Order: sequence, then C-alpha cells, then structure tokens
Amino acid sequence: MVGDTDSFGEVADLVSSKGGRQGGTASRIEREFVNPMRIIGLSMPPEYADDIRDSQFAFEKAMSKLTKATQGIRRDLPVEIEKNAVPDAQAAWEEGRVALNNFFATINTASGLKDELVQIPPSGPNQLAQYGRSIRRYNEFIKKTKLCQNRGGPALSQAWGQLMVSGYLQDSCGVEPLEGYFFQ
Repeated sequence: MVGDTDSFGEVADLVSSKGGRQGGTASRIEREFVNPMRIIGLSMPPEYADDIRDSQFAFEKAMSKLTKATQGIRRDLPVEIEKNAVPDAQAAWEEGRVALNNFFATINTASGLKDELVQIPPSGPNQLAQYGRSIRRYNEFIKKTKLCQNRGGPALSQAWGQLMVSGYLQDSCGVEPLEGYFFQ
C-alpha cells in the first residue's frame, strides 16, 4: 500500500477525521486501532499495561510519521513527489507493523493463549500467504456485519427473522459464526 504513490491518498483517508459538523471526530485509525488498544491496556493488569501502552504509543507515532510522509500526495493531484517520500512511508509502515505485533504478543502473553493473535509478517511477495487470512472472507464478513447493523443489530434482526418463515434455519444477520471466521 505504501510502496505505490497512487495509494497515498488512501493512507490520508485512514488518518483524517470526517465528521458532519466539524467536531472532534476520530479517524478510522483511532476508531479501529488506537482506541481498542487504549481500552484493552486500561483493562489489563499493571505488569502488562505498561507494555501495551508502549506499543500503543509506538503505533501512534508510526502512524503520525506515515501521515507526514504521505501528506498532500493523491492520485488525482499533479504534485512533485519528494524522492524520500516512499522510503519514509515504508519505514513508518514497518514501525507501525512492529508496534502492532508487539501489542499482539503482549496480549497473547497476558491471556495465556499462545499465537491467538497472528503476527503480521514483514512486507514481501508472499506476505499474504504467510499471514494466512483471506481478504475475500474478510470483505464478506465486513459487508454482512454492516448489513446486520443497518437492520438494527442482531437482537432486532432476530426478532424480524422470527416473523419471516423460511425453509431453513440460519443466522438472521447472515454473519457466519465467528469460530469459523477466526480459525481459518
């Protein structure tokens, strides 16, 4: 993602706050990574909380560097790209990956579940094969989750599902059981 300057605009979308009222809204990185890291860190025993907080701060610092490296560069804007923009972005991305892996390792240690949270392998031609997760299944899971949320969540959609008669039983949200998704 960060090796191609055409996708630098997507990086900017991840770290920008988009709110309807110009208020202090959280960016996608803050909502999906930093805030959960903060919440988990606050709920952990003190011997693990410091390591989690250090990983969180390192991740935030790396994302800040990534934002600065990709700032103002978009596919549709003809701007001159500095020669160190791509190496700086790749270095920041790698720092973020290492910080996130440290967070995962600390959570695995604290929970006593070895390798429950899978480490993200370094960039390379076979990174996706080493990671072992399917992009297609992830996208289907996200789409079904959003559809379920639009229907009012699991409780409301289940109530509506009981009113409808169908020939087979299935989850009224259409989301597959998480056991099958997380243990691919």
